[in-house]
Amino acid sequence: MILKMKIILTTGLFLSLVMGAGYALYAGDNVANTKHNLSASGTGSYKTVSTTEICIFCHTPHGGSTTAPLWNRINPAGPYNMYNSPTLDSPIAWSPQGISLVCLSCHDGTVAFDALLNKPGSGGGSPSGWEWQINNHIPAYPPGSYIGTDLSDDHPISIDYPGADQETNDFRWAKDPYAANTIRLFNVSTGAPANQVECASCHNPHDGTYPPLLRASNSNSELCLACHKK
Repeated sequence: MILKMKIILTTGLFLSLVMGAGYALYAGDNVANTKHNLSASGTGSYKTVSTTEICIFCHTPHGGSTTAPLWNRINPAGPYNMYNSPTLDSPIAWSPQGISLVCLSCHDGTVAFDALLNKPGSGGGSPSGWEWQINNHIPAYPPGSYIGTDLSDDHPISIDYPGADQETNDFRWAKDPYAANTIRLFNVSTGAPANQVECASCHNPHDGTYPPLLRASNSNSELCLACHKK
């Protein structure tokens, strides 16, 4: 009996350690404390008083799209003007892909904040009649942090990272693209680790530790220098 109890306790401790290690990278993530909390409990300038649900603005447990995990938003249609430069020597997509596209479903200004696939609670259908507030004043339309559809003056996205498998003269080797406090590289279609630079390479939508939702501090250009040598 004592031996059996020891085995159970040892197994439980082992599982706890394994699970703890698995979640260690994400322990600091708390979307409730970021500007992406658009619910009534949000502390940012933009929020709605019509729901207390936080995750619903991006995710739904049922009926979501495959653009991102259980994605609850309508994808923007563009068209987009992508970054281009005579010094650009990495392949870049003709339009934002994967996780960058889901970011732009709010941030390009063409899709309303409440353009959701499923409303809160049971049942389907998009919400209607939500009241939006900016600094406690109801606006004429849902607000947004818009960058528009002209991405030619922004950091390139949906582009191959030239140092994903080897170090180059200009870029550092991304040795562990899913490590904490560093850039992340993505697979265009699945979001799995690969070699694509996307919006979420530098931004963490679930963590506001390093404004504006950066994956690491950019003090002394630390985040930039995680990739760039100069």
